[in-house]
Amino acid sequence: MRDIKVDTLRGLACIFLVAYHVIGNNETNGLKISDGWLRDINDLLECVRMPLFTFLSGMVYALRPVNSNWLTFMKGKVRRLLVPMLVVGTFFALVQSFVPGTNNNIDNWWLIHIYPVQHFWFVEALFFVFVLVVPLELSKLLNKKAHIIAVICVFLLFSAGQPYTKLLAFKGFIYLTPFFLFGLYVVRFKLPSLPQLSSVCLFSVLMLALFLSEGNVYGKGFLGCCIGLLSCYLLLCIKLQVPFLARIGIYSYSIYIFHVFFTAATRLILGKLVSLPLELSLLAGVTAGIVGPIVVHILAQKIPLASFFLLGQRIKRTELNKG
Repeated sequence: MRDIKVDTLRGLACIFLVAYHVIGNNETNGLKISDGWLRDINDLLECVRMPLFTFLSGMVYALRPVNSNWLTFMKGKVRRLLVPMLVVGTFFALVQSFVPGTNNNIDNWWLIHIYPVQHFWFVEALFFVFVLVVPLELSKLLNKKAHIIAVICVFLLFSAGQPYTKLLAFKGFIYLTPFFLFGLYVVRFKLPSLPQLSSVCLFSVLMLALFLSEGNVYGKGFLGCCIGLLSCYLLLCIKLQVPFLARIGIYSYSIYIFHVFFTAATRLILGKLVSLPLELSLLAGVTAGIVGPIVVHILAQKIPLASFFLLGQRIKRTELNKG
């Protein structure tokens, strides 16, 4: 049975992520916003977006952890993560190379996915998080609170040395691991929640303090990671249950994989047809980036090979026989 609180946070993370790519990470891409409240909020959420995605992945994993069937488990991760990364990520790189008005090109095609393609770094890095977690689980090192906390602390110390190489998403792997393990910890050891009102207040104060801070604490460094861990915990303690967000959250993986095609297309089409206020452009881009991938997911599920290559879903023999 699905947990509406987890799906709600997944939906929220999806909106944060899609809005990020619509607005752009700086003034040279996306809506090309250099300052203002949209730019401020977009930058502020850097410590929340990917940490929240990864934290929730750790929570979901903790419900069905790997055991002696580790080889089957890893085959499933190859199918679920690496197959869509290779297929959809390569197609995305081709689109960016040949469609005018896109933001990036691939200079060395022979290094594609050796160095991750744009946002697909997350998928590749998450795969290597599982590569780490499997031996830790099999050796029972994640069965004690102190062990998990120790591993989290080690990776937080590693984060202080960022930036690392992007080769095989190593930089992302260092960044994501603490959040995944914290999500696992919360479920496995039933970490108590703070009261909802206190959580709302603390999260608001944290974001305000981050906004007012003079130093650059955003990003994948040590302080940014610590803020991300605390943000994930506080958001979970708020216990949001929003059916609309939860329905979006069900498709979070597909939204992550496909949203850029729809946000970029919306930006290019609207740019040629009409001049809209920034807020309406943002709304149009976010809507397209959410609805488009959901449609792709629903259609791909109807075709066994498409569900395998695009969504990383298992092909059942009965489905192949029907085809």
